Amino acid sequence: MRKILLAIPLFFIFTQAKAQSFEISVQANGGFSSYLGNSTVSTTFLNAADPTAHTGYPNGDGNILAFSYGADIQLQRTFKSNFILGIQAGYEVLGSKTNINGVYDGTANGETAASGYAEQHAGYVNVNPYIGYRFIIKKVKLDVLPGLDFAFGAHESNTINVTATDNTYYNAHTNNVYFNPSDDVRVRLGLAAYYQRFGLTANYSHGLVNFNSGALADAVVPPEHRDVFRLGLSYRIK
Repeated sequence: MRKILLAIPLFFIFTQAKAQSFEISVQANGGFSSYLGNSTVSTTFLNAADPTAHTGYPNGDGNILAFSYGADIQLQRTFKSNFILGIQAGYEVLGSKTNINGVYDGTANGETAASGYAEQHAGYVNVNPYIGYRFIIKKVKLDVLPGLDFAFGAHESNTINVTATDNTYYNAHTNNVYFNPSDDVRVRLGLAAYYQRFGLTANYSHGLVNFNSGALADAVVPPEHRDVFRLGLSYRIK
């Protein structure tokens, strides 16, 4: 992975004389993300070891789409042949959601029925090298940008909104319950349409890393990946 990331700026330097244009853009996006796989859950119970703290975490990763957002800076070279080589780097927070139908406090009382939801928020430093091709449609530049996401886990938190039938309310925000999220590598397909300095972006990323790969050898756990859908705005500053 390090060799790939180091090769990109070297390639930019090598091809500088042949490049038609060098573009720098800032971007912001919002969208939806979730976990994907047979081990994920849409409904589960909340682990709450201390009900008086009004906090907890879901038993399993949610597969319901939840809001995600991010911002990045993009460096891109467009060649005379309309071939594109570029890289994006930024920070994003990916969400996943699960419904809660019970609360387990770790005691002999067992599970208490409940209603509500839990959302996981995973923060990543994201690096996206890509290649692509630019189509010119009248005054609009349309870029097709397949590439990869190298996502480095930075922070994780949970938002809980659950009410148990014994009237205990769980709503405390928790940080790094599972420590930092695991690093991920994702295949990405992106589109960007530019008019003068302004652009609209859309892309989809599918994770290649199995988040259940660390399960015990004698446990049969289906693979689990992450999907991300993004829509955004871009402004070219050069």
